[in-house]
Amino acid sequence: MNRYNSRKLHRVFYIVLFVGFLSLYACAPRSEQSPLVSPAIQTAAVTPAATIEPTPLPTPDYKGPVSRVEGKTFLVRNDVGSYEPFFIKGVNIGAAKPGYWPGEFGIPQEDYSRWFQLIGEMNANTIRVYVPQMPGFYDALLAYNLNAEKPLHLMQGIYMNEELIVTYLDAYCNDGELISSFYRDLKNTIDIIHGNAAVEKLPGNAGGVYTSDVSNYVIGYLPGIEFSADFVMGTNERNPDKTGFSGTYVYTENASPFEVFLAESQEYMISYETEHYDVQRPIAITNWVTTDPLSHAGEPNPEMEDAVSIDVEHIKATAAYTAGFFTSYHVYSYYPDLMSYDLSYTSGENPNPYRAYLMELNTYHSMPLFIAEFGISTSRGKTHVNAITGFDQGNIEETAQGEMLVSMMTDIREVGCMGGLIFSWQDEWFKRTWNTSDQEEAERRPYWYSVESPEKSFGLLSFDPGVTTTVMIDGETDDWSGQNIVSESSGLRLSVKSDEAYLYFMIDLGELHFGQDSVYIAADTIPDQGNFSYKGVPFARAADFLIKLNNETSSVMLVDPYYDLFQYQYSVQNTLVEPIAHQTEKNSGSFVPLYAAMNRELVLPESGVVIPFSKFHAGELAYGISDPMNERFNSLADFYAGDGVIELRIPWLLFSVRDPGTKNIIADWNVTGAVTGRNVESFSFAVYSDKSMGTIPFGTYEWDRWDLPTYHERLKKSYPIVQACFATIP
Repeated sequence: MNRYNSRKLHRVFYIVLFVGFLSLYACAPRSEQSPLVSPAIQTAAVTPAATIEPTPLPTPDYKGPVSRVEGKTFLVRNDVGSYEPFFIKGVNIGAAKPGYWPGEFGIPQEDYSRWFQLIGEMNANTIRVYVPQMPGFYDALLAYNLNAEKPLHLMQGIYMNEELIVTYLDAYCNDGELISSFYRDLKNTIDIIHGNAAVEKLPGNAGGVYTSDVSNYVIGYLPGIEFSADFVMGTNERNPDKTGFSGTYVYTENASPFEVFLAESQEYMISYETEHYDVQRPIAITNWVTTDPLSHAGEPNPEMEDAVSIDVEHIKATAAYTAGFFTSYHVYSYYPDLMSYDLSYTSGENPNPYRAYLMELNTYHSMPLFIAEFGISTSRGKTHVNAITGFDQGNIEETAQGEMLVSMMTDIREVGCMGGLIFSWQDEWFKRTWNTSDQEEAERRPYWYSVESPEKSFGLLSFDPGVTTTVMIDGETDDWSGQNIVSESSGLRLSVKSDEAYLYFMIDLGELHFGQDSVYIAADTIPDQGNFSYKGVPFARAADFLIKLNNETSSVMLVDPYYDLFQYQYSVQNTLVEPIAHQTEKNSGSFVPLYAAMNRELVLPESGVVIPFSKFHAGELAYGISDPMNERFNSLADFYAGDGVIELRIPWLLFSVRDPGTKNIIADWNVTGAVTGRNVESFSFAVYSDKSMGTIPFGTYEWDRWDLPTYHERLKKSYPIVQACFATIP
């Protein structure tokens, strides 16, 4: 999906979610980062990279073109100065880590130095950033490349102001305000990569003194973002006089006004770098499936996903531009819905819609095709699916993530693309996903890890919560002590811990046996509501959630229908699902499954088949071990039984927690009339079994508030799988 994931689509999403559930942001493959620091936390912004004193480093003597395009071949200069075909294999790197918004640029130089080493060891040859970074990034890249056996090349992105885009939906808006902002960033970026810039640090932007010349490693520019259809159409409609452009380096043929705007910006870039640095390098406009130049008869949502095209074939190079253009797309396996339902991609024996789409796109273009983003999320939650391949957005185990990435990279290579970059190198806690975003406290997203949100978990590098692992779900008791005991009942004992991602539970079973006896955890999380009993078992407190641990395959977390957010959003605020019993009734004595929405009802245009509203069973608990060192490791594991104990971890969001760091939970929407927050001091938990007698007692669990989170880095199981794949690519 990706970059700047606060994204333009959010504005559209909040409109369509509650009036038609058009599933735009829902399906969005990528993960855009907001370029602005949240006003509420600006005072807490820390930019350690900005404190690093400029340290000029030596630069290789040769200062000529690094790369160029010949026909459909992308060429890069080798060690002896000649050009040879170059297949790009690497990763996108975001601008944030836990505790920081991307606009704070909180990643210090030492982190980049360590990451570049790991990326190089993965056999990657290229990295991409979406915007100019702080000086420490370029210092670290130059230092790494000067000592590396094989350098890391850079695809440098240049951001476009999304606030102006959303406000005006016109590239030529407000007497050129957006253009002026964009051109300023284009100029600064070119100066930055040449180590020749002193850039004012504006809110949400990088800045400082840039002395590291990395231009010998920059093989291309990727200006722009995933342009929304309404922005492209708005520009075209408001500027009918923009019918063509002819410059020194760039001209157009049969171009739309938006394509003219892109051609003008490319002319500016080429002209500036040629005049000031006597060098040119290839450029590609960031594009995605939504605005590709192809027609998709099988797209169920054509008014959004096939409404308008950006066709870079209409933008031509003159003889003066010798570097040449390539074309760049973000292509994910599950979005848009044409990847599941367009018959041109899904028909035949063993269909591979991803490969079929790439083949058609590559055939269309006369220039090299670069897949600048493709990825798979390892989140626990799920947002979208590919109905053919199962290459879904979320709920993918780490090993499967690696295998799917290899499959897509194989498709990218075998259809003749010039390369691909995985999204992304690192997980990004600040991201939001449409089907969970209003359940989270917006200004606090970077400060905890919501594993139910797929946008946060595309990385090959995980930021696991805690300075060290809080609890390993492995059926062992070594992570627990007597101080963690919260409640006891009928020979059962419940212990509770927590961190920035989960609430952890351990049940001492006493005389019971997992798989033979069902065990329950009742949770009272919000005052003045809940059930005082379940199936005849009385509770000392009103429970809002119930966890049923039956066996390895049928254990589940349930919710009081009065506190069922899914039902409120989709049967009250909308009429997309049928109401259920007891939805507005307190103390009904019933509990129901926890769901998350995935997609609206679809009518397939080619067949008329109706695909019903789809949802994800978020409360279904997966059995497995969470220890990465164990050969039975399962990154999606929720619980595991050992010798007389059961351990489990439950994401904060499943308990309707908006921000655990401030103890903010979702309030009673039946009273407030909206999904809002309220603060609590503690939760109460009880443990019992079918053999328990009498009223079930509860114990109180309190946790500490936090501002900046703790975390530790871990390479996912997908990393060595990608590493082995990259090793086979020359």
